[in-house]
Amino acid sequence: MNQEKPGYWAVIPAKVRYDEDLRPNAKLLYAEITALSNAEGYCWASNDRLADWYGISPKTVESLIRQLARKGYITVELLRDDKKAITGRRIWIDRPGDPVPPI
Repeated sequence: MNQEKPGYWAVIPAKVRYDEDLRPNAKLLYAEITALSNAEGYCWASNDRLADWYGISPKTVESLIRQLARKGYITVELLRDDKKAITGRRIWIDRPGDPVPPI
């Protein structure tokens, strides 16, 4: 784990904490996404970086993010260049009443 970890607060609302369909690591990842969203309003970390911080594989991170998105707890925005190649990603926390960012 060679990447510096951010020192922001993490939040897990009750609807996520007590969701029996979510894997425990999905709940932990949700907390990390909220912490990273404090600075920019969205999470900017790559799967590789998140995997490094938590000692899991990037594929596992991908699966956990997919689970959180499917449950409606996050929205994933893919950034593309003029040729439609993916250049980055933003992960937004979905809060009741918040507008959904464009994809």
